[in-house]
Amino acid sequence: MALRREATRTLRAVDRNAQTTSDDPEFAGMSQSLGYQIRYAYRAFVKALADELGIHRLTTSQWSALRVLWETEGLSQVELAQRMMVEKASLTSVLQAMEKSGLILRTRNADDRRKVNVFLTAAGRKLRDKVLPLGAGINRRAARGLSAEEVRQLRTLLAKVMRNLQS
Repeated sequence: MALRREATRTLRAVDRNAQTTSDDPEFAGMSQSLGYQIRYAYRAFVKALADELGIHRLTTSQWSALRVLWETEGLSQVELAQRMMVEKASLTSVLQAMEKSGLILRTRNADDRRKVNVFLTAAGRKLRDKVLPLGAGINRRAARGLSAEEVRQLRTLLAKVMRNLQS
């Protein structure tokens, strides 16, 4: 509960500061920084998603892996890490927990024994219909009060920011 109050207080401060303007964005206050606002929006998303996933005994990291695997099974751990945009080493413990929970199977690649491929179990596939709507619900909450055009613009702008930072 204390974490939720702190997050609410922080988000109010971000909102208040976002409404003020500065003639020179380089000297804008920290809470007006684009990176700061994106980071706190991300943290708010993660917190809301974690709250929803808790009843299914899933972490947000496991959710991310499942989202990729629901699209493409049989990826190597390296490919999965790349698609999730995480370090391979940090993915290992997530996959171990998922395997222990019966959501995935990891098998040695027959062509290249150095590789380990990741496959969903029936339980991992079945979870899709239960938890995908939770993510959609978080997105609807986040977009509350925004028009369809504003949501489209936001997606376009965020994609530009990501491209700028990746180049």
